[in-house]
Amino acid sequence: MIKSTKLFNFLMACLISCNVLAQTPFENPIKKQGRLNSPLVETSPFVFQNKLYLLENNQYFWDVEGAKPGDYFHEDEIRIRDLESGKLISVPLKNHGFGTVLTWKDTVYVFAGNYGNGKPWRQMTEITMTSSKDLKSWTKPRTVFRASGKEFFFNTAVCRGKDKFIMLYETNDPKWKPFTLRYLESTDLINWKEIPDAIYGTNKYVGGPALYYEGGWYYTLYLEALNKSWETHITRSKDLVQWEDAPKDRPFVTFDPTHFNMPLTDPKISENNASDVELCYFRDKTILYFTGGNQQIAGDLQWATYEGTPKQLFEHFFEDSEKNIEAPPEHKGSWTPVLTAPQEQTMNGKNPTFEATNKPSPQQLAFQERQLGAFIHYGPAAYIESDMMSVPAADVFNPSQLDAEQWVRTAKSFGAKHIVLTAKHHNGYCLWPTETTDYSIKKSPWKKGKGDVVAEFVKACRKYDIEIGLYVSGGDKHFGCSSTPDPQGERKIVGDIHRYFPVFMEQLRELLTNYGEISYLWFDGAYDPFGWDVMDPKTMQPLGTAYGDAIHSMVKHLQPNAVIMGGTKPDVRWSGSEQGWAAYPLENIVRPGEGLEMWVGPQNAGWIPAEANLHTRSTWFWTPDSDKTLRDIPFLKKVYFESIGRGANLLVNITPDTTGLIPNAEVKRLSDFGKTLEETFATPLGSTSSIVDQPNNHLVIDFHKKQKVNLLVLEEDIQHGQHINAYKVEAYLDKVWKTIAEGQSIGRKRIQTFPATKSTKLRLTLDGEDDRMFINNFTVYFSEK
Repeated sequence: MIKSTKLFNFLMACLISCNVLAQTPFENPIKKQGRLNSPLVETSPFVFQNKLYLLENNQYFWDVEGAKPGDYFHEDEIRIRDLESGKLISVPLKNHGFGTVLTWKDTVYVFAGNYGNGKPWRQMTEITMTSSKDLKSWTKPRTVFRASGKEFFFNTAVCRGKDKFIMLYETNDPKWKPFTLRYLESTDLINWKEIPDAIYGTNKYVGGPALYYEGGWYYTLYLEALNKSWETHITRSKDLVQWEDAPKDRPFVTFDPTHFNMPLTDPKISENNASDVELCYFRDKTILYFTGGNQQIAGDLQWATYEGTPKQLFEHFFEDSEKNIEAPPEHKGSWTPVLTAPQEQTMNGKNPTFEATNKPSPQQLAFQERQLGAFIHYGPAAYIESDMMSVPAADVFNPSQLDAEQWVRTAKSFGAKHIVLTAKHHNGYCLWPTETTDYSIKKSPWKKGKGDVVAEFVKACRKYDIEIGLYVSGGDKHFGCSSTPDPQGERKIVGDIHRYFPVFMEQLRELLTNYGEISYLWFDGAYDPFGWDVMDPKTMQPLGTAYGDAIHSMVKHLQPNAVIMGGTKPDVRWSGSEQGWAAYPLENIVRPGEGLEMWVGPQNAGWIPAEANLHTRSTWFWTPDSDKTLRDIPFLKKVYFESIGRGANLLVNITPDTTGLIPNAEVKRLSDFGKTLEETFATPLGSTSSIVDQPNNHLVIDFHKKQKVNLLVLEEDIQHGQHINAYKVEAYLDKVWKTIAEGQSIGRKRIQTFPATKSTKLRLTLDGEDDRMFINNFTVYFSEK
């Protein structure tokens, strides 16, 4: 053990509260230069042969008095304008829209969506390319990419990347939010293929994108939807898979509400939009064009400049972003956590003063978007028939074929988006080479005591691009400190918490600093000596929340992007079930006084989403001859519908055996589970969603012909809270609307089956707070099983 008395004394002498690092106010360096009295929306400035040009997407209805959007769309054209003279040079494409431009070597390439013949306006399924060496003579247009299934294309953008060309396009694929961005690659600008997992914007509104490659980063400009307004933001990636957004308070270009008298728009309407930003470098400046307006029939073309290169401009939005958080995520040298006293102790069952929040933090929202996760229970218990409370010799842990990549592949096979590993369970055995105790991997024969299970797990997760979670038990049977297994409110401390607390904090510090960024910390409420309700066995007085709050403070300092399950200040709560279900209706908000009913302490209130967990065998850890206890596919599907389908998250356990591998029977069962889910939701029959920032309590799916349906999926836009109290779905039968399904809460997701019905259209009616009810997704299916 470490010399805990000295460390504990130091902890107790630390400051009670944490200082926030000083922030340097962010200033946007882009200077707006004026409005151009033009309705153009999608434009692209570019430089060719030392001259500045503008690619314009002109919609012909703008030129016809009284015309509406979409009128005469076959006359829409992509054209080139010389910005010095103001003259039109050429029209590379007609009957096209959403065009973009790339200059490469001595050639200009134009890409755009082809309207085709006999198709509705903007239901484009082909991307066309044409090129020119003089901006006057253009090659014969050729189709370079076609949509798959029922997908349509919208905006495109193309850039030269590190060693190939990259194309971005907006898709209407119903499994994501509208205008989600997908990325393609090509070596010749003609043959394009999708980049696996290169997607951006699946969990939020994006649109009007632009794409650039500077300094080893791919930068995407995209439209962010605010409250009835829109502004352009910036994100970046090294690989087009993992994205880093600039801080939310750093919009790339935002609107000016003092602007009125916009083209083709009621002069009394003010600007609430800054979209479709594109730029180029010309004569020592970055030149930007964007549109204002109000996202209606036309834009209000404007231009701006930046005194420097695009690379310098893009980097400016990411500079010193770590200064805006309480502390940097990686600490060097010796670091001691702060023991933080709560504002008011939970002595004698009294509730402290708190400020409830009714919407998710960005971290909670990301957690809820992931929905499905995997739990890995592994440790000495797997070698002693799953007695997790026993404390066997440290050398009992001795895998012969441990393969963390196999664990991760198994988790991904059924759709898990994060994995939680039991780094330390109740017996106190540490799966990493901690400096705090010899009861750890250091005493295992595996790799002669030089192994590190946590390191191998983290490495495998990063290789397969899955979020990392760690389970850490507060109770420690080996040290001799835990709580009794009594019911909530009656638990008593076991052992010397004052001596154990600094040891636990050091173990936690090791996990939070030695393995890079993690997404999820899982604190088990069972046997936890730091729980809000644990009492001194002699005085029968609660110990309060100071220890638990200090743990929370440490996590938020070292891993500010991680969500915390359990503890005194949880981001996530238990659903109350280890059989994989959640109660229905399900609320994300814990109201004052409801904490005990929702498995959190009475001091908690606000947005605390639920997670159910499930052991797929009869026990959490592997035991011999337990393959026969594996849950079958119908049970697993039922669990999915009764947890994720009720708005909760689900954590499904997987169990490495004594070799360190997940048994083949379990691997196959979970893979089959994943295939069943894919098959169930593979073929949507119809889908719709709320219009962005225009709540509507009636949504209709029109099939245009009779369809047989028996399954629906609803997703509420929860980024601003949970506001839908009830819903019903009606089918249009014999010219009358008849209710076929109804329910109460929706939240993150509602999955519901109902008797098979044939109808030409369905109507969803919502009840709740009308001005804040938004449906991200209303989709229906027919499922044979």
